[in-house]
Amino acid sequence: MKLINKIAILVLISSVFISCKKKEEIRDEQRDDGTQVETTEIPAETEGLTSYEIDGVTKYDICCSPGDLDNQDSLLSERVILFAYDQATVESMYRDVIEIHGRYLSQNPSARVVLEGHADERGTPEYNLALGEKRGYSVANLLKAQGASAAQVSVVSYGEEKPAQMCSNESCWSQNRRVRIVYTSK
Repeated sequence: MKLINKIAILVLISSVFISCKKKEEIRDEQRDDGTQVETTEIPAETEGLTSYEIDGVTKYDICCSPGDLDNQDSLLSERVILFAYDQATVESMYRDVIEIHGRYLSQNPSARVVLEGHADERGTPEYNLALGEKRGYSVANLLKAQGASAAQVSVVSYGEEKPAQMCSNESCWSQNRRVRIVYTSK
């Protein structure tokens, strides 16, 4: 019995050390497909933070003072969550963005957000309003799971009424299927 307890303790300690291992940033000059990658210096204030690449721009896990909302290097500057056609499920690529907004809200109780749900022009106006609302609540539930209170988060749906893009093709529609995170109070 003592041997089993010792092994269990060793496994537990080992797993703690493995999970706490610092992630190393790989800065290769060439991608696997043979294309060159331009490397840049990491800003000193972001040293040791987790980085994310969003639309070709590196963002960092900078949180949680009100000034961080305006920092273009922070994930908090990302405020648009895009959705697949006819879907209200948040894609995994946006989970980190929602997580940091939820953490910001939990650490700043006076902060408030309005989640603006949008849809593309396809479908009836009623359907698009309902879909925009569903998308807003999907993001709201994830924010609350990260510690935001219900009083800090409200949802409004604009359906197809406020498109980000005015053309009628898939590239435009994909930009119109979104939830915008709008801070009304920091």
